[in-house]
Amino acid sequence: MRFSSSFKVGILTLTALIILIFSILWIKGRALSAGERLYVDFKDVNGIRAGSAVQLMGFRIGQIEEITPQLSNPDDPYVRIKFVITEPDITIPNAATISIQQTGIIGEQFLEITPPKLRTIYLPINKRSQVLHANDNVQMVLSGKPYDVGKVKKIEIIDTKTLPINIQEEVKTQSAYKVGYIITLPGLQLPERMLGKVKVENTKHYLSLKPATDMKFEYPQSTSRFTVIEPLRLSDFMDLQYRSASALAETNEKLSAILSDDVIADIKKIVGNVDVLTIKANSTLDKTQMLIDSTRKDLDSLMGTTNQMSGRIMVLTDNLNNIIGDKEFKDTLISTTKSIDRLSRNLNTILEDPKTRQTIEDLQVASKNISEIAQYVNTMTKDPVLKSQVTTTVTKFNKALDDLSCTLETVNGLTTDKKEELNSTINNVAETSKNLRKFSEKLNKRFLLFRLMF
Repeated sequence: MRFSSSFKVGILTLTALIILIFSILWIKGRALSAGERLYVDFKDVNGIRAGSAVQLMGFRIGQIEEITPQLSNPDDPYVRIKFVITEPDITIPNAATISIQQTGIIGEQFLEITPPKLRTIYLPINKRSQVLHANDNVQMVLSGKPYDVGKVKKIEIIDTKTLPINIQEEVKTQSAYKVGYIITLPGLQLPERMLGKVKVENTKHYLSLKPATDMKFEYPQSTSRFTVIEPLRLSDFMDLQYRSASALAETNEKLSAILSDDVIADIKKIVGNVDVLTIKANSTLDKTQMLIDSTRKDLDSLMGTTNQMSGRIMVLTDNLNNIIGDKEFKDTLISTTKSIDRLSRNLNTILEDPKTRQTIEDLQVASKNISEIAQYVNTMTKDPVLKSQVTTTVTKFNKALDDLSCTLETVNGLTTDKKEELNSTINNVAETSKNLRKFSEKLNKRFLLFRLMF
């Protein structure tokens, strides 16, 4: 079968047109397949173009279709990248990290997608530990409020001896839960080291996270379902390195100014003094040790003497306890106490007797009158003869009082068997006191007449 020349030209033209269309679509990054189309917003795309590859963990799964600047809000401009997933049965998970990468220094740029990273945290196991299960929520305080930020994926029990030393110091138990979890909240970027605790709310268990430091995290404001990492331009990188170098140079200058020759000399002197002081301290410690060793025997002897003295005191205490605990000694002591009590009651009875009180009062009145007489005699008369007579009288009266006192002492020494004789003696003494009182009053009146005469 022969084709006409016009047919051949038509076929060639159609083929060329198809090739042209495919070329234009490839240049513009348009895919003919009907895969999932997504978009992501960047503050800076760093020169990436439409048609660039989209990779998932280094594997090409699609391409960028369109890049459009969004300038409707001058205060918050951004660039939107639309891309398509051409590989079948591939779904991009929420909170996946999207960044712009480059193959080499001057290589082709591409869009890199990284699924949520499986993070690990270790929880101590003790009697109070709550059980955590897979698919339990992960919570964290953001902007002052708790939010669900992830899911627990797997849990296993391990021996803490297999963990690094720093984690062993944090856990402080023989066994621990190794909890694997992922962050499902887009835009939330956490440090590598986090602390966790299992909590229960409404019978539901969840893992509560907090940073190891005093960092506070805000709730991400991104409306995208992905976590975007902005690219770092080479110029920005170089500028950052320049600022770091400048800060380091400034620090070196300050250190050089601080560590001058004089300062270094002082430091060397201080180090030398510290060495000398260390030597002297060691010598002092050696001498102290020698002194302790030399006095050890004396200290041992002192301790032995102290122990011996303590033993003697214990023996003395036991003897006193035996004496006090002796029944005969207790009976004797009680008997003596009772005798003293009876004696005091008898004396009180004698002193409370009306006759005894009257006798004491009469003696007091007589003593007062005699004192007045003696005073009158000493002040009013100057007659030696009369003075001598009065002195003699007073002396005899004092002797009578002494005899009376001896009589009272004898009465106090009498026993209860001579109670009748004691009462008779008291009556006689009372009568004598009354007569003596009358005599003193008469004598006082006479001396009053004597004073009037003189």
